[in-house]
Amino acid sequence: MQNEIKDVVVIGGGVVGTAILRKLSLYNLSIALIEKQPDVCEGASKANSGIIHTGFDAPPNSLEAKCLIRSRDLWPDYTEQLKIPYIPCGAIMVATDEDEKEIIEKKYIPNAKANEVEVEWMDRQEVLEMNPAVTDNVVGALSIPGEAICDPFTATRAYAELAVINGAELLLGSGVTKITVTDDGFEIILENGREIKTNYIVNAAGVYSDHISRMIGDDSFTISPRKGQFILTEEEIDISQVILPVPTAKSKGTLISPVVFGGFLLGPTAEDQEDKEDNSTSEEGIEQVLHGCEKLIPGVRDYDSIRQFAGIRAVCSTGDYVIRPSEINKQFIHAAGIRSTGLSASPGIAEEVAEQLELVGLALNKKEDAKLEIPNLFDESEENVGEIICLCRTITRSEITNALEGPVPPTTIDGVKRRTGATLGECQGNCCIPKIIDILDEYKLIDELPLKGLQNSTIALKGGNQ
Repeated sequence: MQNEIKDVVVIGGGVVGTAILRKLSLYNLSIALIEKQPDVCEGASKANSGIIHTGFDAPPNSLEAKCLIRSRDLWPDYTEQLKIPYIPCGAIMVATDEDEKEIIEKKYIPNAKANEVEVEWMDRQEVLEMNPAVTDNVVGALSIPGEAICDPFTATRAYAELAVINGAELLLGSGVTKITVTDDGFEIILENGREIKTNYIVNAAGVYSDHISRMIGDDSFTISPRKGQFILTEEEIDISQVILPVPTAKSKGTLISPVVFGGFLLGPTAEDQEDKEDNSTSEEGIEQVLHGCEKLIPGVRDYDSIRQFAGIRAVCSTGDYVIRPSEINKQFIHAAGIRSTGLSASPGIAEEVAEQLELVGLALNKKEDAKLEIPNLFDESEENVGEIICLCRTITRSEITNALEGPVPPTTIDGVKRRTGATLGECQGNCCIPKIIDILDEYKLIDELPLKGLQNSTIALKGGNQ
């Protein structure tokens, strides 16, 4: 097979990799993204709290804090341009005793000031007026009005869609097996045998970024997987903000947050493990979520769960983001170690990566006809609504077919879910999945109909395919 030459190849189709691809698509470059799963947003990007953090608690002067600070200025435009569901609800860090209040006063208020984040102390009465479900043991809370929630599914997909509209290529469903350093760049071999030549690589492979790094002999950091289990409920919880605990040394702790597409999220746990693929839930993990959350909201054990899930966060041996050229080859840029703030920091990370690429020799010339906004690709006229496929969420046939005709069409049931909301309701797909399978089969995007997991065939989506 004839080699294809790219200026830049991004490895990893999560929110960080797709944000970088979107940024690079604004320049006159030949670019591609490789993702071993059959869709973007398949790793930690699909299994997180959906919170846009301000960085009030990030270590001052860290690269994480820098990227979060940069992102704060970018998110308003991003949510509008990319049509990302976004609610600026704010958050509160609840103190349930005087010791926790002292931690907030001595650590988090000065930390927020160092990171230029607006915070203020709320007394007990103010907390309960705004969030009546919070425990009566509350002595006060740190208010962080700049915190928000968004849909991480839409954010990741919209990054990828805009990049494809601007000419990027997505290579889905086949991972990287080998990287060879050449005189002017790299040769990448995929699991299906496809070979791609590129001048630069961006390593945004999440929990596997250390594995990708070692393909060129770079062992400068290691990534350990940390599981976070969540509970999703559609019970009414009388809160108007994200309810945060006072963090521990290991984790931000279990929180309770509204979800932009309905319901409330409880979690996550912070379970260190060796298996980078084990995203199972457990009775013990769910108990940890309930135990942590009931300290903040006593009634959580009475809420019915409609879904329990887990995500794997990438914990880096360096203790901070790794965004820099490889020590082995400067044309290989790391975007690794993005533990739990990848969604929040993704705009700033993309800016940082583009600057790193330019510093090592990549010419970034603005593309005159580059799009910044996702166009309205869907016919939402009343006569085109069609049959209701998902009764729980009132998702119509036209909403699903519109997604299938988009720049990055889904090829799995989970992909349909993340684009339309179908199967997210109370029945969890028991009623609508057969109809969704029929619609997927009608479109025959690939030879076999995958439902979940890794696939052997590469799904190639070239720029402008709408």
